[in-house]
Order: sequence, then C-alpha cells, then structure tokens
Amino acid sequence: MFIAMLVSSVTILAQTVIPEPSADFSIQKQGEAYLFSPILPAQQSIPGAPLPYYDYYWEFGDGAYSFDKTPQHTYTRNGSFDAQLWATGKYDKGKSPKTRPKRTEVSNQASHLASNIPGFPVAPREKTLNLRAVRNPRPGEEIVLIATYANLDEDLQSGELHLFYNQREYRQPHFSFVAARTHYGETEGAGPDIGFTPGFSTADHLWAGLDAGTYANWLSALPAAPNQLIQQSLTQYSQQKTWRFSNLKRGEKRNLFVSLQATEEMLADTNAIITVEGLYLGEDGKTAKVTLEMEILASHDPNNIAVSNKRISFRSVKGKDLDYKVNFQNNGEGPASTIQLTTGVPRGLEASGIKILDMYPFCPICPDEPAANLSCLDTSIQKDKLIFTFRNIYLPGSKQDGVGDRDSTKGFVKYSLEIGRKMKKYPFDSQASIVFDRNPPIMTNYASTRFKPGWSLGAMVGQNVFLNQPGLNSTFAGLTLSPFKPYKAYFQVEVFPATTGRMDFPEGGFILHQSTRQTTTQIGGRVLDVVVDSLIRANGPGHQEFQTLSAVPLQLRKNVNDWMGLGVGVMASVQTERFTASSYTIGRRTSFCKIDATGNCQKGDVFQELSFSREEKTFDRGDLTRWDFSVFADVQLGLVRRGPALGIRNVLRLTQEPRYYLTGYLSFKI
Repeated sequence: MFIAMLVSSVTILAQTVIPEPSADFSIQKQGEAYLFSPILPAQQSIPGAPLPYYDYYWEFGDGAYSFDKTPQHTYTRNGSFDAQLWATGKYDKGKSPKTRPKRTEVSNQASHLASNIPGFPVAPREKTLNLRAVRNPRPGEEIVLIATYANLDEDLQSGELHLFYNQREYRQPHFSFVAARTHYGETEGAGPDIGFTPGFSTADHLWAGLDAGTYANWLSALPAAPNQLIQQSLTQYSQQKTWRFSNLKRGEKRNLFVSLQATEEMLADTNAIITVEGLYLGEDGKTAKVTLEMEILASHDPNNIAVSNKRISFRSVKGKDLDYKVNFQNNGEGPASTIQLTTGVPRGLEASGIKILDMYPFCPICPDEPAANLSCLDTSIQKDKLIFTFRNIYLPGSKQDGVGDRDSTKGFVKYSLEIGRKMKKYPFDSQASIVFDRNPPIMTNYASTRFKPGWSLGAMVGQNVFLNQPGLNSTFAGLTLSPFKPYKAYFQVEVFPATTGRMDFPEGGFILHQSTRQTTTQIGGRVLDVVVDSLIRANGPGHQEFQTLSAVPLQLRKNVNDWMGLGVGVMASVQTERFTASSYTIGRRTSFCKIDATGNCQKGDVFQELSFSREEKTFDRGDLTRWDFSVFADVQLGLVRRGPALGIRNVLRLTQEPRYYLTGYLSFKI
C-alpha cells in the first residue's frame, strides 16, 4: 500500500507542470501623459549573489520605448496602442516573467504636439542604423531587438532593412523568429527587389544591453553593391528578415522592434559571444551595416565572462585569436573609482600577445609610470593571470541616488589572446575575479572552449610475416580514420582492400578445401571418430594464391607522447583462394580413430580419388568464404599524431592456423 501511494505521488509530481512566471502592469492617465507601473512576481535569489532586481523595457505601441521602471509617455496622435512590458530578473535563478500587451485608447491629444516624437534614444549621436538588444539571450527566453534607422540627408529616403541571425558556424540555430512590430508603414519582404547603385557604406559594431553611441566601434568600409553586402552576410548567417520602408524625412528617426525566441539548444553554447547583423539599403545607394554582439547566459548575472568561440577546429587553430569579454556592474550605493579584473590565462594561450579590443569606461592604456590622478587602464601579466585595473574612473552604483539608467553602472573589457603553437587538444576555460574599490571579489562563471573532434585520414602500407610459413607472407595497403591529433585515448578504424599472397606446393602436396567431422558408434559400442576432408592433390608442381580483405572495426589507441603510440584492437578478414597446377586430383581423405577392445586408438587414413585432371587448370575456391577474426596489439614510433610513423603489430588469429603472425607497416596521417 505504501509503495502504491509513493508511486502515485511520484506520478502526480511528474505530471505537475510548473507554470512560467507571469507579470502585469497598470496604466494611469495623468493629464496628457500616461503612467506605466509594473506588477511583478517575487524573485528567486541566488545564494551568495547580490539581491535580485528587475530591469525594465517598455514598448508603448507607437514606435517609442523606455527602460525606466515607471515611465511616463505622451502619445502624439489619437488611436489604439498596444503597450507591453519585458522584465528581466538580474541575479535571479528563475525565468523572466512574461506579460501580455494592454491596449490604450488615446483621444483628444493636444494639436500642438509634434507629429513624431522619437522614443528613448539609443545613442547620443545620430547614425543611419543602430541595433540594440534589450537583454542578452538565455535559453528558452524571448529577446527584443531594436532597429533604429534615421535619415541624415536632405531628401526623402526609401529602401530596405535586413536582419541576419543564426550564425552558420554553430551546429544548432540559436533563434526562431517570433514577430516584428512596425509603426511607420514598413512592409515585410523576401529580399531586395529595387535597383541600387553603389554608395557610401559604414559599418558599426555594438554590444547587447549597452549604450550604442558610447560603445560603438566605427569601421569604415569601401563602397559595395547592396546585393554583394547581402551575399556577404548570408555566408555568415543562415536566416534573414527584410522590411521595406518609404518616405523617411530628413532628420526623422524610426524604431522597428523584432522579437526572437532563444532556443533550448542554445544551452550548449552558454557563455559564447554571438552576433546578429543589421543592414540598411537606401534607394539612393547609401548603405550602413551594424553587427550586434551578445553573450549567451545561463542566468542574467551582469558580472560574467564570455568567449568568442565555444568550439573551434584544432586543424586550423594555428595563428588564430580567441576574444574574451568580461562584463561587470557596480551594484553599490556609490561610485567606484578603481575596478580590478583578474582573469585566468588557459594553458596554451599566449598572454604576452594580448590585445585590448575595447573597454568601458573608455580610457587610455596606462603608461609605465602613470601620474597619480591619471584615468587609465593598467594591464599586467602574471603567471597564468591577466590583471586589468581601471584607475581614477567614475562608475556610478546601481543603488546610488540620482542614477536612473542601470546601463551607466555597467562596464566591460574585451581582449584577445593568441593560440600558441604548443596548444594541446584539451578543453580549457577562464574565470574572472572582479573587485570594486576595496570590496570583496566577485567571481564570475567559467567561459569554456573545447576543440571539435576533427577527422584525420591516413594511409598504411606494410607486410604480414608468418615466421614458420613464409609462403603465407603478404603485402597490404589500407586507409585509416581517426580523430585529428588526439591527446586522449581514441578510437581508430582501418580498411584494407584485397591483399595478395602465394604459397608453392610440391608435387603430391595436398590443399584442404573443406573439412567435416563425424562421430559414430558402431555395433558393439566402439566409437569411431571420423574426419572427412575434401582435398586437392597436386600431380605436378603447383601453387596456391589467396586474397584477403580485412578491416579493423574496433581499435583503441593512446599516444604516449608526440613520438610514441600504442594500440589494441580486433580485426576481421575474409579470404578467397585459387590453386594452380599442371594437373591435379580432387579427392576425399577420411581420417579415423577406431577404439579397439583394449581402449586404444587405431589411427588411419584413406584417400579416395573422386576426379582427376591432366590439364593445367585453376581451381577457384572463391565460392568458399573463410572468415577469420584476430586480436592484436601494436606500437608506433614517429610523428604519431600527424605525419609518418613506423609500427609493428603482433596478431593472434582466433579461427585459423597458423595462430600468430607479425605485421610491420608505415603509416601517414594528414
């Protein structure tokens, strides 16, 4: 009974689906403005982490947005508008709550209001195209991208906006398209359908959740045809969305909002730096491209480290760099003037060749002897560690009075390390320690990178040597397949096309064709053990030719070092034979052991001639399939990971005689 109740309880618990957290918000009219207030569930704090809090992102349904907790918004025209809230829990182990849109009916707005008030500014300086994510992606959560485009020229502008996502270098897609919210008559299309002429091109590089204007890294690019720009992006991304816009006035700025659902498969690439790309194509030939970087997170912890590649190919790793990015946030009640970041340098990466790619707060690199009050970034290298120290800066705290924008309390350092020539094929990771002024250190997650297995095709040539029957010796050539330059134990398969051998027989010699064994009991209780062999007898000099097809389906190998490797495995072979003589006789030999009355064995054999040939013929035994299974152990010396090596293999045959033979071979792996 107890067991039945226990099973029933477990079944009920297994069937219970924990609902996703949901949120709500209220809308109050205050004069001509509307006040939006969140109603959010309690958060699930992470032990040892700072107290959790929410970040807020609002869309008001008219193309404007805000990151304030309780924003006030004034609509500039009458109508029905769907407002929505996205709340992101920081230092929260639960999922971010979901909200539903709420409709606001607006009427009797003052006529003197501007016809187009832009939303919350993405950057302090205007650009043709900006791209921003309201939060970093997390498996199973929805993210929102804000594409802001503007007309900085004199004439009306029309053209297209392209969004590229899901990088081809990753095996699984990271996003699925959910919806796009347009407010200025943009229409979704399948691709470019207007005639363009080459024009001015700019490229911009942004980071998720940070002020685009402050952290933008402007790169100039040569003018390129729009179709060429699209094809360049499609080589890096597997999916795209296109929207056509028109009648963009001089000085006008518009926002387009795109919701993407992060897939659960994204979990495999946690702490990786990924990108999406936006492209502006104007009918007048003006183009602008922006790349947005994001870090895949397991939880929305603003103090984290990410790496550009979670899985890389070891074959092409030489001379490549890995980019690391350490993000931090001052959650104190006052500003921080000194921030120290200590990161580990994985074995095999060259710390001496470090390159600082970007930072915030932005400041120059410290000279060898900086002045006491100089604001700069000091970089030092210790054993297996990098230390970045922001000196004499001002980074406000998230709990500081008067700080409304939490993005202003965040910073980062992005740097690259070169992969060394002696890098071994082991997974590696890096962790960061963050210290604000004299507070206790904050430890981040680990940013891990591992190598793709890769495949190495090899060739083998050699000879099988039978010490007691040299006539069975044979040469062989084959192919091998194994992981590329492994440093751990690995499996290898081998295939050997037909190998040939030859054995001469003197006149009168016999070759076994088939053998059967019978045990009978004669009258009187005597046991007769009879073996009947189907034989070929050479009436003149002859020889036997055989072909063997072999494969090694299972072999375990381990490279002791760069110069020596060991292996054990199982080999299967199938053999066909041919016999040639000036003349031969096919017959049957019966061997017997007759037990006499005293219990002794009387042995004897009788050859019974069945047919006889006086012509030179070839007797083909290919219709008889001979399977042979063997086990072996071998040792290799040479460039065993990649390149030429010599090996010797000791083989034990399980089903045929002779039992043992040796194999010497030369192998070469590429």
